[in-house]
Amino acid sequence: MPSATIPRSITSDQAADALQDRLGNDYKVTRHGSGSLTVHHGPLAFATVRLGQNGDATTFHVHGGGLIVGRIVNEFGIARTVTTAIKDSFGPADSS
Repeated sequence: MPSATIPRSITSDQAADALQDRLGNDYKVTRHGSGSLTVHHGPLAFATVRLGQNGDATTFHVHGGGLIVGRIVNEFGIARTVTTAIKDSFGPADSS
């Protein structure tokens, strides 16, 4: 599970807008409540993004979606692409 911690507070709306801008029209970013997003790139390639607030920092936890084999593929594919887009959109990040 890729993750990135950005040293400032970011809302799910800001994250969704930034990801959509960074990833382009081939991806669809959907908001789910105040701390969750889904990023789709076709019917089988998708990732879920959970935002966690810790003081002035926001941690993005990105998981590849799907069933067993699809989830593994998406962990190494779209989940990493989304994590990179988060880092590129919001600047320096602590990664794991």
